[in-house]
Amino acid sequence: MLRLFFAFSFFVLLKSISAQEITGQVVDADRMPVEFATVVMQTTDSVYVTATITDTLGTFCLKSNLPAYRLIVQHLLFEPEELEFSIRDAGTIVLKNKENELGEVVVKKERPLVKVEGGTLTYDLGQLTEGKAVSNAWESILQLPGVREQSGSVTLAGASKLTVILNGRPTTMSDEQLMNLLKNTPSSKIGKAEVMYSAPPQYHVRGAVINLIMKSRGAQDGSLQGEINNSYRQKYYSGFSSGLSLAWSSARFSSDLLYSFSQEKEKTGLDLESFHTLNGSVYSIEQRNRGYRRPVRHQARLAMNFHLNDSDQLALVYTAELTPSFRGEETSTGNFSDSYSKRTGHQGMHNIDLNYLSGAGLSAGANYTWYNSPSTTGFQNTGQEGEQTAWISRAGQRINRIRLYADQSHAMPKDWKLNYGTEFSYVNDHDYQTYTSTDGTDLSGSNTDSRINEYTYNLYAGFEKSFGEGFSLSLSLSGEYYKRSGFSRWSVFPSSEMTWVFSPDHILQFSLSSDKTYPGYWEMQESVSYLNGYAEVWGNPSLIPYKDYSAQLSYILKSKYIASAFVNYMPDYFAQLPWQSSERPALIYQTLNWDYQLTEGVNFVVPFGVGEALKSRLNLSGFYSKVKNDHFHDLSFERDKWVVYGRLDHTVNLSSKPDVKFEAATYYLSPSLQGIYDLSAVWSLDAGIKWTFAGKKAELKLKGTDLADSYVPDAKINYDGQHLNMYMLPDSRFVNLTFTWKFGGYTEKERKKVDTSRFGHQ
Repeated sequence: MLRLFFAFSFFVLLKSISAQEITGQVVDADRMPVEFATVVMQTTDSVYVTATITDTLGTFCLKSNLPAYRLIVQHLLFEPEELEFSIRDAGTIVLKNKENELGEVVVKKERPLVKVEGGTLTYDLGQLTEGKAVSNAWESILQLPGVREQSGSVTLAGASKLTVILNGRPTTMSDEQLMNLLKNTPSSKIGKAEVMYSAPPQYHVRGAVINLIMKSRGAQDGSLQGEINNSYRQKYYSGFSSGLSLAWSSARFSSDLLYSFSQEKEKTGLDLESFHTLNGSVYSIEQRNRGYRRPVRHQARLAMNFHLNDSDQLALVYTAELTPSFRGEETSTGNFSDSYSKRTGHQGMHNIDLNYLSGAGLSAGANYTWYNSPSTTGFQNTGQEGEQTAWISRAGQRINRIRLYADQSHAMPKDWKLNYGTEFSYVNDHDYQTYTSTDGTDLSGSNTDSRINEYTYNLYAGFEKSFGEGFSLSLSLSGEYYKRSGFSRWSVFPSSEMTWVFSPDHILQFSLSSDKTYPGYWEMQESVSYLNGYAEVWGNPSLIPYKDYSAQLSYILKSKYIASAFVNYMPDYFAQLPWQSSERPALIYQTLNWDYQLTEGVNFVVPFGVGEALKSRLNLSGFYSKVKNDHFHDLSFERDKWVVYGRLDHTVNLSSKPDVKFEAATYYLSPSLQGIYDLSAVWSLDAGIKWTFAGKKAELKLKGTDLADSYVPDAKINYDGQHLNMYMLPDSRFVNLTFTWKFGGYTEKERKKVDTSRFGHQ
């Protein structure tokens, strides 16, 4: 701890001598980005310094150490603008249309689907979502080629695991909390998305990453800007959400507030057929489970950015996710038992993040998270012979986590760039579960009370180099020491990214990455939870992290056609699987380590269309999956399968005045496997319509998702004496109506998330 403290202090004191970056965005009167605008920098006494042009998002970047400077922005279709600044962020520069604009001359050029910037695949999300009934950031991510939703999280073709971050900073939220936040973040907040199969180590995330870049600033004059959105969703049950986003900024200070409220009710259901072999006899067990979950959520985020001087910034962010009440009930009936359970409780997560960013390339910060999730479950069960059991379970998880980090970048001679840094995290986790019998049975042996103290130390170093415009290289090496009670391990994680630009129409990219995935804290407990009279969930104190080695090779043709080949190898992979006990009639769900999981495949992205009337995109993937485990309870398995995935998207321009767009998407996933599971094929059909009006300040969107109610697979097991059929009752079909209103010339602010990926209990 002491050595790490001195190392952290050393990084905080470092200063780089490299030039500072000056950034900004150029937009027109409608707040639309202006591409290919010329931005000239001068001294305040009109001496030329440097110049650049804006990209597809209207953003620009210049390098200079001038304390004060003048910018001249020019474009053929707009009046020139001349401004003076004394801060690093020039903010949003609005250009006025020329009165003598030639309306008869129209030059059209197809905008690229993807750009390669420094080894990163960059997508303009505004272009990808244009005309689509996309309401929030979550739906925007799903428009990226190769990205799809699976079990409440997003996956990327060719990547075994995917992390979503904002503005180069990792989330500290669980998959569910991240999904909830993105679903309550307006899609208009996102400028572009960077897709990396091997993230740079300064992101403190390894492996595949989607980095969402938020639009840069609000007003500079102290005026208030904002956006209000309301959504109504009809699934089996109805639900709604409301959100408010406000931004205020001046030359030295900016603030950003996001608040959302949602209330939904979800149907749950499972029909189970179990052919349970016990002592040489096969017992046919049938259970029907029906229930619901109803959480009420509040999310709030307050960010404050202080410009200490022309080059240094201090950011303070407070994030809260509160579920003041959640309730779930489930009834199970069948020939083995009849049971009823009711669970109530609440959750709270508070996070404070302090970050210092120096114009000298230093970034340092501290992060603290507090999480609490108590719940009470009442359970009643009547067995085959009429025997009855009843109890009340009180369970909870309390987590305190501290994270310290520092990163430094140096611009070296001949365009070399050196990156190095460190991170330390400490977690104190307290999990407990107590049973109180209401029928006189002694259940004290099932009580658990566990504390985990977890320490993680990370150091990394790497470099980047561009060899002209034809080749760029990034290499890094990270070292990690992980320690918790009874377990410690050193690990080394190499990563590399190489990009060959043979011409703007022909680009080749190779990525190599390594990573480690840790189990959730509750999964490592010696606890038992009861789903009904037959099914149970067991913890596993013997779980260990698994590693992931991934490689991807991608070819990009004409900045829109993409072909990729990939391989992912994960030794000690873990997942939860059911097991029909050989000792008693019980179905036990438990997370176990496997020997490995291997995936190899290819992915293709093919956009096409008819002028401005129709824009379409086809995404095809094919991959080979193999899993192996020599010690799965009292048996072993080694299985493999070929899987095909396809998605076809269409956007139709129904009318320009009024501005009405229609979209449709369909996708298909062939039968697949997970361990000893066989999963059925699934498919889905989505459709939506969007009307933009009131000078682009208002949007009304109607979207139907999984209209055929067909995207939830059935699961079957028939392997080495394990015989089980599971039919999930889907609740994935819904219709969503969203209204959005922007006021005050609203533009976007930077957002960052909080990681609770290992939080939560059964």
